[in-house]
Amino acid sequence: MLKVMIVDDEPKLREGLRMLIPWEEHGYQVADTAANGQEALEKYEVHQPELILADIRMPGMDGLELISELRGRGAESHVLILSGYADFEYAKRAISYRVDGYLLKPVDEEELVSYLGQIREAIEKERQYSLRTREEPARGREAVLKELLLPDPSELGGERLKRLAASLQLPEGPCEVVLLRLGPAPSVTEEVYSRVRQALEEAVRQSGAGLCFHLPPHLGILLTKPPASREDDRELHRMIAERVSAEGLTFSAAAGGKAAGPEEAYISLSAAIEALKFNFEGDTLIREEAAAGWSGFQAEELPDFDPDEAEHRLLLVLETGNTAKLEPLVEAICRRMAADGMDELKLKENLIRLAGSVLARLESSHPDMRAFWTEHGVPVGAFYACGRIGELMASAHAYLREISERMRSESRGNEIQRMIELIERRYNENLKLETLAELFNYNSAYLGKMFKNTTGEYFNTFLDKVRVEKAKAFLDQGMKVYEVAEKVGYMNPDYFNMKFRKYVGVSPTSYRKGK
Repeated sequence: MLKVMIVDDEPKLREGLRMLIPWEEHGYQVADTAANGQEALEKYEVHQPELILADIRMPGMDGLELISELRGRGAESHVLILSGYADFEYAKRAISYRVDGYLLKPVDEEELVSYLGQIREAIEKERQYSLRTREEPARGREAVLKELLLPDPSELGGERLKRLAASLQLPEGPCEVVLLRLGPAPSVTEEVYSRVRQALEEAVRQSGAGLCFHLPPHLGILLTKPPASREDDRELHRMIAERVSAEGLTFSAAAGGKAAGPEEAYISLSAAIEALKFNFEGDTLIREEAAAGWSGFQAEELPDFDPDEAEHRLLLVLETGNTAKLEPLVEAICRRMAADGMDELKLKENLIRLAGSVLARLESSHPDMRAFWTEHGVPVGAFYACGRIGELMASAHAYLREISERMRSESRGNEIQRMIELIERRYNENLKLETLAELFNYNSAYLGKMFKNTTGEYFNTFLDKVRVEKAKAFLDQGMKVYEVAEKVGYMNPDYFNMKFRKYVGVSPTSYRKGK
């Protein structure tokens, strides 16, 4: 039986998880529970569990601090993170700590059981691999190589690095570091990773081109014969792709540029690490100088990216149910963020924040769909698991398209009725007839005429009257005039005064006093 430890500061949840799952049926037993990270550390030394279920937020030492401490001690336990909400920053950090999954509370039994099956299979493969390699001597050669690539600052330019290079029998002259990031993460087990590395080592050894090394979470190659042309880059990429794809994996690759000699290989490594942040396309070997133009998009070729405007635009597209406009909008947002220099994690984080903010605003204005929103929260884990930008855009589009189609199916009446409902919900936002005409696929003049014929009012007049009626309700509640102006969508209090007087006959102040 595999041992499990449940860590959560809520007693009911700890006991609930203990009782919820028929652990033994799935090959597990709950060895113990803990109320916080510190207690879990103490009990870990006693039980050495293969799996830990840990709440992400706990008083004292939280779940991620617990995992960080365990990893620092060399613990290889598998981990499932529990959270009451999708905390983006924590989700990003959790990935770096090699967690196996991210479960939102209340925990779904089927989802947890699915994870248990995957983890049990992974542990079995790890044990088989461990048995085969237990007698293998330590890789002293790699330890020396890592000293060369990650030197102490005091050693830079010193003779020790030259001696290390000589002990590795590295030739003098230019060298270059290439880093790989394998994916998707759930498929990169220790056994698969080992086979990929062995295949690459064999290919590099036969060509006499350098050495392979492991620099978590990357796999690296120190090339003693750096590529001299684009064709050489393509050939190196093809060689890597053949070995990686044979295991059903994808990868991203980045080169750090030529170093004068092995004693300066650390410079190339540092550049490769930075370049890899900008490459999750996977189709080319990206170089440091190309990272600023990541994915081939230059900032001046794309419209300015305003997060607030992007959110407003995305919200309107979803509420109008215009799925045809959704895909190009998602792509434009991702491209703009990439052109602004966001690395992979930053781009994913911002896209998740954007989707989460839009979803929260939709939920507040469509309470009748609350059950739907609960079941269709932003798929944080799926977004972070995407290895390529095309995959990320496709995943975001598919998720938002489902939201948009549901919004369209829930909409009642024709376009004018939907416009009226939209105004009633979004009266305090920057609604423009031209924008809605584009989303409804109408000429703005024609849509304006349709609106006037249906409602008896011009679009802007109708919007002003809705805002003024909402303003009267807020004034009745005792709110200050400038607060009401901003709340109903008028950033200029004087302009609000003018509109209010026009439709009510008195100023907002007089109206409130009259009450």
